[in-house]
Amino acid sequence: MTSQFTKLFSFILANVHDPAATDSADISALRLPCYSCMSPYLEDHYPYISHLYRKPLSFDTHCDKHSLDQSYLYSKNCSDMCVTLRINDVVGGRRRHGYVRGCLSDLNGYNHSLIKQLAERPGCLETSLKDLFLPTSQRGELEPSRLSICVCHNNLCNSSVSPPISPILLIFPIFFLFLFTFNFS
Repeated sequence: MTSQFTKLFSFILANVHDPAATDSADISALRLPCYSCMSPYLEDHYPYISHLYRKPLSFDTHCDKHSLDQSYLYSKNCSDMCVTLRINDVVGGRRRHGYVRGCLSDLNGYNHSLIKQLAERPGCLETSLKDLFLPTSQRGELEPSRLSICVCHNNLCNSSVSPPISPILLIFPIFFLFLFTFNFS
């Protein structure tokens, strides 16, 4: 009963528009558009991973990092944060990278203390499936597969795996190059 109420409350928060609100920042705080998709090979395996992730709006090759094309992806409103998971899988003896994009609330039973590290400072974290999800009877057999989880708070920001490089980080090497060029000439 409690989980159904929580799902209903999250849905209402994500999809109800307050016409009295005039500040766009207030509206965007309740409705954060995020891409919702999974790598296509995960569709065949979805019955086995449905206890970990909610079903995305699409299973599409355009969701994969190497061919990410935002014009083919669907988005949905989230009430929390956008998430991108890059999963390191082995399928048929071959290494694969699968992608899951969506809302933080699409992860079923995630480890809140692990995500808390990312909530305060958006970015990425390397972890494992066993560490990301809280243990349950279904999750007891999770393999320690490595994955990268990235969270962000901006509209449609889960189109990349790593956060953008800060321009300040690019200025420092140029500054030092400039400094050493003039000091040694």
